[in-house]
Amino acid sequence: MADKVLEKIRIQLRDGLSEPVIKCLLDDLREKNVLNTGEIEEIVQKTKTRTDQARDLIDCVKRKGMKASEILLKCLEKRDEYLYKSLNIDSHSEIPETGVTSSNIGLHKTSATDEPSNADEEYKMDSNPHGLCVIINNENFEDPDNKRHGSQNDVDSLKDLFEDLGFLVKIKKDQTASDIKQLMIKYSKDRRHADCFVCCVLSHGDETGVLGVDEEICPVNAITSPFDGVNCPSLIGKPKVFFIQACRGHKMQSKVLAADGPGASHMQKSGNVSYSIPKDSDFLIAMSTVEGYVSIRGKNSGSWFIQSLCKHLKRGSKRGQDILRILTKVNNKVSQKEGIVKINDVKMDAKMTPQPLFTLRKLLVFRAPKAAASK
Repeated sequence: MADKVLEKIRIQLRDGLSEPVIKCLLDDLREKNVLNTGEIEEIVQKTKTRTDQARDLIDCVKRKGMKASEILLKCLEKRDEYLYKSLNIDSHSEIPETGVTSSNIGLHKTSATDEPSNADEEYKMDSNPHGLCVIINNENFEDPDNKRHGSQNDVDSLKDLFEDLGFLVKIKKDQTASDIKQLMIKYSKDRRHADCFVCCVLSHGDETGVLGVDEEICPVNAITSPFDGVNCPSLIGKPKVFFIQACRGHKMQSKVLAADGPGASHMQKSGNVSYSIPKDSDFLIAMSTVEGYVSIRGKNSGSWFIQSLCKHLKRGSKRGQDILRILTKVNNKVSQKEGIVKINDVKMDAKMTPQPLFTLRKLLVFRAPKAAASK
């Protein structure tokens, strides 16, 4: 029975579930009426670690019996096929005393590819072009000391990536806070929207939003809200993706193991970035760092987050991997990077971890148009 299978793999499943997958599973289980809002709120309390959330999710579903456990395992296969396979669930599903196998509890074997088993589980991505990708690059500010050296490397990488993925790329440089707000309103009304909208914002920031070149603040909500279901009907039910490269605080993340990094990175003079996710579905906001901490950028190499994102999104998309799986890998790679920054003439170790926030309802796979993919 599925609940017995869940008990057998409980520890490995607890250790393997990532935060993005936990959130997806909770959404799935609420939609399928396995968990109610109160149970989900209890599982995702802010004071709980990822391990605590995973443990509580598994135990809560297991207590509800075989059918609930079966649904969880089906959702896991859809949301993290790699973890599902690594747990060898199909072999665990054979329980001699009852004769129950994976086939008669509704679990099915998956193919060796990363393709989803049901097209309805994945956002449509077959238009050419797929849609617009707007890149806002704030590099030169009123205060010359705030110049964001190395940001052009990020622009070049993003442009090459999203053009290869089949997007119409538009680059806007050195925008004031008011300019950014007006650009978002303008593009929300654009008639060229197709499968998806992507926006990349590269700037400084403070506790209330991203910084315009006039040193004024544009709240992140002012960037995302023009594209919600009310303000942008042409993107209803379609993914709206925002990659934001900016600091969200003044602190540097601590290292678990003390060791000198192999290189040096430049940290810009900037502050926090706060975020606001509209309640509407189909948004992904990937922040370069967690709240309260700096985001690291090299003078000559670009930012840690954007460079890692471009590398792994290009590679993962060719393999048919969805964006949340790719961003989890980006989190892992960026968190392993080592560097040295100088603040007030004091050198310190540089560490950071990105943070994706999302209300996606389906798998989002950036598929290059067939003509481009065949090159």
